[in-house]
Amino acid sequence: MIGLEVHVQLSTDSKLFCSCPTRGSDAEPNTRVCEICLGMPGSKPVLNKKAVDFALKVALALNCELNNEFFFSRKTYFYPDLAKDFQITQYEVPVGKNGFAEVGGKKIRLRRIHLEEDPASLVHESGARQSAYSLVDYNRSGIPLIELVTEPDMQSPAEARRFLDTLLTTLNYLGVYAHGESVLKADCNLSIDGGSRVEVKNVTGFRAVEAALGAEEKRQRSLVDSGKKIEMETRGFDEATGTTYTLRKKETEEDYGFIVDPDLPKVVVDSKWLSLIKAGMPELADSKKKRFMKEFGLSEYDASVLASDKGLAEVFEDAAKADAKIAARLVSRELAGILNYNRVKLGETKVNGKAISELVLLVKGSKVSDKNAKESLIKYVLEGISPKESLEKNNLLIDVSSLDLEGIVKEIVKENPGAFSEYKSGNEKSLNFIIGLVMRKTKGKANPKQVQDILDRLK
Repeated sequence: MIGLEVHVQLSTDSKLFCSCPTRGSDAEPNTRVCEICLGMPGSKPVLNKKAVDFALKVALALNCELNNEFFFSRKTYFYPDLAKDFQITQYEVPVGKNGFAEVGGKKIRLRRIHLEEDPASLVHESGARQSAYSLVDYNRSGIPLIELVTEPDMQSPAEARRFLDTLLTTLNYLGVYAHGESVLKADCNLSIDGGSRVEVKNVTGFRAVEAALGAEEKRQRSLVDSGKKIEMETRGFDEATGTTYTLRKKETEEDYGFIVDPDLPKVVVDSKWLSLIKAGMPELADSKKKRFMKEFGLSEYDASVLASDKGLAEVFEDAAKADAKIAARLVSRELAGILNYNRVKLGETKVNGKAISELVLLVKGSKVSDKNAKESLIKYVLEGISPKESLEKNNLLIDVSSLDLEGIVKEIVKENPGAFSEYKSGNEKSLNFIIGLVMRKTKGKANPKQVQDILDRLK
């Protein structure tokens, strides 16, 4: 049984309870701070409304019951990253509860979604377990987070990874996640065969979450096989060794001594506020996928790939005005494949729907071969040169009027009589061989279908 507690940094300009900036990774340590995020006596927090807006959007997107009234509490624990010895969070009443996310047709239940401030960063001199000393950087202190707590509905590390993929897609559609400035962190809870639950704390990144859960499952099964008892505890994950290690015996909620924060008033989300939030909700990935299948007749695979990335979906919808089927193939298969192969994010390129539409029209009008269309997309992603411009510049557009295609085909047939004879006998490989020679002779300008039509006439 696996449950996750996922911490997501919200993309606000200022911190959760003060006006210190959230951005500026190049800032010197302890410079984006004030008396509030340093926890100085007498300082008073003021809630960031945009952070609440974002939390409400996430709760709605994940099918949660909203609490129209909620408040903040102090979670008391003593650790170097907490200057005031408590963290402002939500305990008794969260922003949302009893939600779910659909992952591969299965509902992963969400117990709660709440707002909280991030502690400071501990900078270890030579790694968390080997350092002779650690330094504290309070630039992160007070950064707005939402924490999403799932029920233990996941049954494998791979399923947990798929849940995180689905969550990230939703967050990106909502535009609430500080994607370039942080990595999703998760506390991973795992138990086997109804045994004690073990938490693996502060695992950073999707791949690491899957690896940490796999390592902890292996450790627990080894203990059970040897007749030992699994103790309830908090552990860390060492990515270098791929193993978990003991941090401390597990605390209970009572150990944190939650009390209502007296410096922050109750938040009341009235109908007008909620209406504005709902009006600003985008069409989410699952709805978009279903619409693409219905409106454009796409396969489930193509629709899933396109809807999984908001940017890809927008590029496709622009290009679909030229031809939906061709646009789906170029975007979901070719463009997505080029981005993945080169490990480039769409937002890091100059790719836009207008330029892809131009390429779709060229393909539709048989003005470019599939090979050259793909090559132009690669150049577009890596060099920013639009496909049409690249094809024109390199004289790769098909101009049937200036191309003696039939003469070229006859010349190739004359030079390769054996292959042509095999083609007439129904050999598909011989057809592809002849077309390949024609494509080479014409520098990729020929249309393969037109070549086959000529070959059929020559039979």
